Amino acid sequence: MAMDLLIPPRPSNGHLGAAASQRHQPWLPGAVPLPVSDDFSAASATHRLRGVALGLVLAALVLAMGRSAQIVDAAYGLDTLPGTEMLIAAAEAWHEHMTSLGVPEALTALRQALGVASE
Repeated sequence: MAMDLLIPPRPSNGHLGAAASQRHQPWLPGAVPLPVSDDFSAASATHRLRGVALGLVLAALVLAMGRSAQIVDAAYGLDTLPGTEMLIAAAEAWHEHMTSLGVPEALTALRQALGVASE
């Protein structure tokens, strides 16, 4: 089955031809090349791994800041293995630092302002 049968082109407005209707589907056979790079070309803008990794680490840090109490609860539920006590101590210290910064109170105020029920 041909690819152009799976994704039909947009209907034209009279002044737009068939080539213009395929402009938004550059992967179709016979499509007109775009004047700028699209997501499917080697010239498309990409992000370097270092920047993406930094963004993911920052997102994980923000999530860990807001869920410090749940991290402590999860640490208490771990099996007794070598290193478990160290993880529990690290989770408790993280929660104490977040409490001293006022993160749990800020999240409670934000939940109340948004009308979101807390767990």
